[in-house]
Amino acid sequence: MLINWFTIAAQIVNFLVLVWLLKHFLYGRILNLIDSREKKIVAGLAEAAAKEQEAGQNLARYQAQLAEFERQQEAMLADAKREAEERRQELLQAAREQVHTLQAKWQEDLERERNTFLTELRGRAATEMITITQRVVADLACLDVQQCAVQVFLDKIRLLENDAWKNIAQGDMLLRSAYDLPEDTRAEIQQIIEERLHTPVSLRFERAPEMGLGVELRGNGRRIGWNSSSYLEAMEQDLKTALEHHPEHASAEAT
Repeated sequence: MLINWFTIAAQIVNFLVLVWLLKHFLYGRILNLIDSREKKIVAGLAEAAAKEQEAGQNLARYQAQLAEFERQQEAMLADAKREAEERRQELLQAAREQVHTLQAKWQEDLERERNTFLTELRGRAATEMITITQRVVADLACLDVQQCAVQVFLDKIRLLENDAWKNIAQGDMLLRSAYDLPEDTRAEIQQIIEERLHTPVSLRFERAPEMGLGVELRGNGRRIGWNSSSYLEAMEQDLKTALEHHPEHASAEAT
């Protein structure tokens, strides 16, 4: 086989021309394209790495925020439990104080009602005692005892001061007694009064069985004398006053 050196040389020349053409027109562009593509890949990888790093940072931040939220939630739950416990204790304390207040008020009301009841009871007892005493005095009173009461009355009016006579001797006078007085006794009383007043007087006599025992002279809204009823009334008033001012005595004695 014969070698056609011309053909070979032409082919070599064609190859070299092709290489030169490729290098001159295509190789640079291909390299530039490859460089550009490489740069894009590198940039994409860098961007992906940055995004991955950012995603990691975001994940860490979110995890930190989640941990902080959980911590705050636990703190809020703890605060809520503490406030609920404090509120429960306050309500319990308020309930205890209210119970103590109601108990104290109940005891105070009970003690007041007890003292009132004892005072009324003792007052009634005093009244009954006075009533019984009045009945006894009325049952035991007789003419001789009444005469003694008249004598006491006469002694009192003989010693009565002039100012007292002037106050009582304004207008008519009334002499009350539990029994009808004898005429001589009436005359003696009127004589003493006129001697003390140095003038005749208008004196009426009245029988008052409710007096029990005694004699009294009334005039100008005033009265002098002595009778068992007034004495017992004064004693009754003194007893009631003592009971009202010292109810604790009744309570102490009752206990």
